[in-house]
Amino acid sequence: MRLTVSGHAFEILPLDGVLAVAKNLGFKGVDISGFHARGRCSIEPEDILSNPQGQADMVRSLLDKYELDAVDFFPQFGVSPDQHSLNDPDSSIRQRNMELVKACAYFCQLLGIPGMTILPGVDHPQRSLAENLEISGQEMNKAADICGEYGVKLRFEPHMGSVTYTPELAIELIDHYAPEAKVTADYSHFVLQYIPEERIHQLLPYSDHVHIRPARPGKLQVRYEENTINWVEVVNRLKAQGYDSTLSVEYVCNPWYDLNRLDTLYETAITKEAIEPFIGQL
Repeated sequence: MRLTVSGHAFEILPLDGVLAVAKNLGFKGVDISGFHARGRCSIEPEDILSNPQGQADMVRSLLDKYELDAVDFFPQFGVSPDQHSLNDPDSSIRQRNMELVKACAYFCQLLGIPGMTILPGVDHPQRSLAENLEISGQEMNKAADICGEYGVKLRFEPHMGSVTYTPELAIELIDHYAPEAKVTADYSHFVLQYIPEERIHQLLPYSDHVHIRPARPGKLQVRYEENTINWVEVVNRLKAQGYDSTLSVEYVCNPWYDLNRLDTLYETAITKEAIEPFIGQL
C-alpha cells in the first residue's frame, strides 16, 4: 500500500512543473491525467491514439527526470462527463471510445502504469437508469477486456452525476456486467450526497485505487481541517483486506461544485503529512 498524488491537483502547470511539485512534496508515485481540453498537464487522448509511443516517450523522460513512477492514468474523452460518455446514446461515439481505451491501454503498457481509470457514464434522460447502467456495464466489460490484453487493470470512478452515483449502483455494474472492472474509490462523491461512510465501505473490496479528497456532508472538497471522512478507518479496512495498491491525494481546482476555493498545493502537503504515518510507504 502506497500514498501517491494526483498530478491534476496542479493542472494549472505543464506536466514538467506538476512532476517537479510532486517530487518536491516528497511523493514517489503520481497519477497522470488525460483530460480532453482541460489542464496544462493532461495528455490528450486523441494524441495518444495518433502516436502512443511518442506520447509515452515524452512522459517517460519526465518521470525519469524526477525519479517518479506513474500509478494510474485517468483519461476523459469529453469536456464534461456527459460528452463522449461511456454509455453515449450514439453507438459511433461508443465505438470511438473503445478505440481511445485501446490506445490508452497501450500507452499504459509502454509506461508500466498498472491501471487506468475511466468515468462510468451518466444517466442520459432519454433512457431509464436501468438501461443506462446496463449499457455502461456492457461498455465497461469491453473496456476491461481491452485493458486486460495489455496487462492493465481497468478502474472506474463512481461519482456524483454519473450512472453509478451510489455505492450500490457501482457494485451492481460490476456484479451484473463487468466482473473484471475495478473501482477507483472516492469517498467525497458520496459524502457530498450525505451517504454514510458505512455504505461507502462496501466499495473497498472492489477497489484497486483510492482518491483521498477531504470532504464533508454537502461539500465535495474541503480543507483538511474541515474534513469529516475517517481516513484512518479507511486505511485500516484496506489493510485488513490485504490491499496492496495505491491511495492518491486528489485535490482539484475547478469551478465544478466550487472545487476552486482552496489552495491545492498547501492542502496536498497538509493531507500528506496527516495520512502518511498510517500508510507508511510512498
